[in-house]
Amino acid sequence: MIDLILYIKTIPWVLLGVFFFLITLLIFISEYCYLRNILKPNTSRKIIHSLVGLAVSVSPFIFISNTQPLIIAAIFLMINLFSYKNNKLKSFHDLNRETLGTIFFPLSFILIAIFFWEYKNIMACSFIILAFSDPLSSFIGENLKKKHRYNIEVDSKSYEGSTVMFLSTFIILILFSNSIFYNLNSFDTLFAILLCSISITLAEAISIKGSDNLTIPIIAFFFIEMLNTINEKYLMIEFLIITAGITILLFYFYKKNHLSLSGFFSSSLMAILILGFGGLKYVLPIAMFFILSTFLSKIGPKNLQKSKTGRTTYQVLANGGVGLILCIINNFYHEELFFYMFLASIAAANSDTWATEIGKLSKTKPKDIISGRILMHGESGGITSVGLIGSIAGSAIIAMLGFFLRLNLTFIVLVFISGFLGSLFDSMLGSTLQGRFISDDGKKITESKSKNKYLYSGLTVIDNNTVNLVCTISAVIVFNLILIFI
Repeated sequence: MIDLILYIKTIPWVLLGVFFFLITLLIFISEYCYLRNILKPNTSRKIIHSLVGLAVSVSPFIFISNTQPLIIAAIFLMINLFSYKNNKLKSFHDLNRETLGTIFFPLSFILIAIFFWEYKNIMACSFIILAFSDPLSSFIGENLKKKHRYNIEVDSKSYEGSTVMFLSTFIILILFSNSIFYNLNSFDTLFAILLCSISITLAEAISIKGSDNLTIPIIAFFFIEMLNTINEKYLMIEFLIITAGITILLFYFYKKNHLSLSGFFSSSLMAILILGFGGLKYVLPIAMFFILSTFLSKIGPKNLQKSKTGRTTYQVLANGGVGLILCIINNFYHEELFFYMFLASIAAANSDTWATEIGKLSKTKPKDIISGRILMHGESGGITSVGLIGSIAGSAIIAMLGFFLRLNLTFIVLVFISGFLGSLFDSMLGSTLQGRFISDDGKKITESKSKNKYLYSGLTVIDNNTVNLVCTISAVIVFNLILIFI
């Protein structure tokens, strides 16, 4: 048997063809069953989901290089995109809900395999959870006669399905524990399995339109790897105490309507990952941004304050997603510059938020940063002198945190500059590309689309969350560009 596996590894391109043929065959069988009404689309989709997930899980042990698996994943990503856009492969897409799961599945594999191919056991475990726990929980949730529904985001979930998700994930992690958790004692291993199971279940619960095919393996992979690095920075019990403290604090903000329920879950997952991979040095800046910006959002006229629903998952990721990625990258490559880039992204988010919140206090109406046209308070692309002062202060306070951490003074100045410029770029995007919608009577222009509003300027697909995300990315780019030329 071992000789056979070794032989197969010497012919990776032939093996690529075999994998491609088998997956294509599964698709044709699924389409045949759909056309002949042998299986319901949802059932055949779950079967293929599990079989392909199993194939993905064993691929790191069969292929020496990630080249061939990545080629297969890229091909099927393009096929699934084409079929979704052109209403093909009805056995996958003819469901009673909109889902992009067939697109997110190969995308999640590409993102993990391209960077972490050598983490074979963790990768295999992550996709086994996706292959079995996810469809099993969905099957239970859909077929129970008496089920109890809940909604965190758009998609409806069931408590029974989420319970099955947790239990099946817990069992899979126990079975894989000896190969995925290193140098952990029995207590630490049990805690790691419990935390991973809860986190993966939450990731599935807040996912919409099939995005759990992306979030489940990614959350599983990084939580497992994070827990393997904890002992290098903390004792597990210390990490548990700090995690509990962060969760309680975020729950307080949720109860005060500063966070939506999805925002509470997503910010908790983000904070735990940042703590685990980066330590308190990384947690402090993003905590300062969140706490101060939350209180600032409550100043000024009530009609200009943020919605009582609080920050959603999209807003949490738009402001902190880039920082999270930089924190994780630093864990694997151990380069101090990544922390300064992290600070730059948070400085930009803070600068933009302070510009908006403090700008609300301006007695003069904002002007469009590009055209100079007078705008209403809160309208995208507008700036005021008071808002610019707020923007400078917002970037400066994150940079000053670096000063108290005794970081390189030159880099701290670059963090401040790049954070402020990122905020200005945010306003430019808001003025030009961000979608703005006008009411039927032409009297009100907002950033949100609804039935009685029509596109006034910009692009429909670019909303405020997209602009905020690009703002944090631009600050990192500006930081590196300045660094190159000084």
